[in-house]
Amino acid sequence: MSRMRHLFCPGLKREIALPERIARAVSLSPSLTDTIFRLGLGDQLVGRSAWCHRPDAALALPVAGSYTSVKQATLDVLDPDLILTVSGAPEKLAHRLVEEGHPVYQVPLPVSPWGILDTMAIVAAVMGRPESASEPLAALHTALAALHGCLPRLRTYVEIDLGGPVTIGPGSYIYWSLKWMGLDVITPEPGRAYATPDDAALQQLAPGLVVYDPKPGRTITRGDVLQRFVHRGLGAWFEAGARIVVTEGDVLAHSGPWFIEAGLPWIAGRIQAADAGPV
Repeated sequence: MSRMRHLFCPGLKREIALPERIARAVSLSPSLTDTIFRLGLGDQLVGRSAWCHRPDAALALPVAGSYTSVKQATLDVLDPDLILTVSGAPEKLAHRLVEEGHPVYQVPLPVSPWGILDTMAIVAAVMGRPESASEPLAALHTALAALHGCLPRLRTYVEIDLGGPVTIGPGSYIYWSLKWMGLDVITPEPGRAYATPDDAALQQLAPGLVVYDPKPGRTITRGDVLQRFVHRGLGAWFEAGARIVVTEGDVLAHSGPWFIEAGLPWIAGRIQAADAGPV
């Protein structure tokens, strides 16, 4: 029988008992699924959330739930020795799963791009494979260093579709990542990491660049985004020459290693590209 470890989980304020090395993990967070594969531990993952779509190999795994719910019958079949989730919206579910006797570890949401490296180290340790983090941590550090100051100081408004418009503040890894690249990120509600924007207040911001992150799998053009903002009374931004960059979806909202190694370089290239000009 495998020896057990007892790890304290700060988010859940309790110890959890885990095998020395995890054999059957379920991830209920896209960023944690991405992290596990980047650590080279994908063979220890037996289930995922419905939103986990990076890397492609994750799509072959059975769906065990989402951010805020689980498929109990699927979870029973998978019989995981670890369920990984994140802080924030999934917190109530995490506590319920713990009360039901499941081995749950909650990883804090990062507040900076360096927090994504912290997540990598935390997940490697919780999985019982701390040595697996050495190469990925070095690679992420190098990738972040290469992005420093790569963009001009454009006055930038950021919006994410999370079932409705959400913007960001200094408590968000998105804010610090874009600042790290050189952008002057506008924060309509600077005291909050994430907030629903007030369109009337936004009219006074006058950004030179709008970065829009739709939901994954949504086909949406810069023209579509322009019309959405015009409908909200923000057409003056674009009459004054503001540019629009639209991601493929779930780029900014994804706090896994893919965000640093692929997402941020893509955004930087798109901002610099001719097709990021005025609509």
